[in-house]
Amino acid sequence: MEPVKTIRNSLFDKHGVEVYSTKGEITVSFNAFLQPLRYKNKIYLSGVPTELGYDGMNKYLLLAPPELDIGFIEGIECTIHFAGDSFSCDHCEPVYLGKKKLYYWAIVHKEG
Repeated sequence: MEPVKTIRNSLFDKHGVEVYSTKGEITVSFNAFLQPLRYKNKIYLSGVPTELGYDGMNKYLLLAPPELDIGFIEGIECTIHFAGDSFSCDHCEPVYLGKKKLYYWAIVHKEG
């Protein structure tokens, strides 16, 4: 699947991982930060214990560049792909400093 559009952002390009998102026939490639969410309480004890807390290996925090259209992160028809895995978004919000959009944060879950 060849990306139709590539989003560039120097911070995310330098430190993030390359992911792509598909929505219908359109694919967008961008760099993002993707990390497992770790829970410090004992509600999620079925996860893997780590130094930082329990890692359920199902929910992830995604930080994406502000130039990306939120529709390519959030929505039932949108799928995010990384390292052979597919992810769907549970919730997404932009983060602003004053009126300037800095990045998007999203909680995503691994499909399958």
